[in-house]
Amino acid sequence: MKPPFHELPHPREVIRHFTPSWFAVNMGTGITGILIANFPFPFRGMVIIGTIFYLANVCMFSLFSIVFIVRLFMFPEVIPAMLRHHQSLMLSTIPMGLTTITNYTVLVLVPSHSWAIELAYVLWWIEFSLTILSILGIPFCMMIYQEHSIDIMNGSWLLPLVPAVVTGASGCYLSRFLEAEGHRAIMILTISAITLGCGLSLAFPVIGIYFYRLVAYNVPGEDVIITTFLPVGPLGQGTYGIIELGRACQKIIGDTYAPGFGDSAFTVCIIIAFFLWGYGLWYLCFAVISLSVRSKSHVPFNMGWWGLTFPLGVYTAGTLNIAVATHSRFFRGLAHFSSVSWFWYGCMSPQEPYVEPTRGESLMHLVFMNIVFMVRFLITKCENVIVPPAKMHNVCKYPGIHVNGCRFVTSYIHVA
Repeated sequence: MKPPFHELPHPREVIRHFTPSWFAVNMGTGITGILIANFPFPFRGMVIIGTIFYLANVCMFSLFSIVFIVRLFMFPEVIPAMLRHHQSLMLSTIPMGLTTITNYTVLVLVPSHSWAIELAYVLWWIEFSLTILSILGIPFCMMIYQEHSIDIMNGSWLLPLVPAVVTGASGCYLSRFLEAEGHRAIMILTISAITLGCGLSLAFPVIGIYFYRLVAYNVPGEDVIITTFLPVGPLGQGTYGIIELGRACQKIIGDTYAPGFGDSAFTVCIIIAFFLWGYGLWYLCFAVISLSVRSKSHVPFNMGWWGLTFPLGVYTAGTLNIAVATHSRFFRGLAHFSSVSWFWYGCMSPQEPYVEPTRGESLMHLVFMNIVFMVRFLITKCENVIVPPAKMHNVCKYPGIHVNGCRFVTSYIHVA
């Protein structure tokens, strides 16, 4: 068996070819912990299991952040190349990965630890700052420095915009726990509502353009077929966020502006949530059918596969929020089914039908194995070897790293 990263001439190249797509692992791991800790049918130990995922997520996010920052300082020439490359779309996974940490902190730690609310407050402002950079900076790079066309468009165009929806929903959730502090709760709620509205307003036209691309140019190819799940993300997270906005208005604002204002806002938000949930259901069904059709031919495995766990996870979270808000047994059962199915896919299902492994491996096992070897390389003492700096055209020199026979696209992400 060939060792991981055997294509790299030197361990330092692990840092050079580290890409933001690794933060998609944080998104999938984080939403796993949240769904388990918030399971619709409670069971003994679910918070402990969720906390294990939470701690693993924190460790991975810290590791990825350190490696990413070190990469920028050791190889500054990759910065302009990355911004001109479609890989820049994956920078938006950084604030979304951090949001899963913030949300779990609010969900589990805030009710039992007084210091956790301040931690969540600081984390939210950090993710908000990164979100602003994502929704403003990345689309600017797409327009000015990159070449795009409708015929090769896929769901990854949504990636720079989704952080606004995710951060807005997270802020609405956080604001309910700041109720006792008055001004901070109103401030976070106001900013979050604006951010959520901005994200959804920007996502809708992109989803419309994407629908036209599907009709005019067929579904995406095998290498990017997983991107058909991406429209489910903002719609599922929008469902969750709109309900959290209604709850926050009901709890924080109440009758401040007019009698029954909070209750009316909550009712309107529930209605909007149903629209978003139904919209997302269509794209979810379409994505499943498209993947089934494309799977008849070879569908290569890459890091984008881990990214689809987040859209499915937030759609499940939105379903659960509808169930709780409406006291619906149907939606609670649906959320239960979605949680179990999603968790089975992410952690247990072998990827043999879709990739070319030497043996059946689970998605989570392969990714975490890759991380272990990454850490091993990073802590290994490097020899004094002069590594020539990468030029603009060969920053993404290595098209993939082979781990146990699986091809991980770590040096760039296919978006065309």
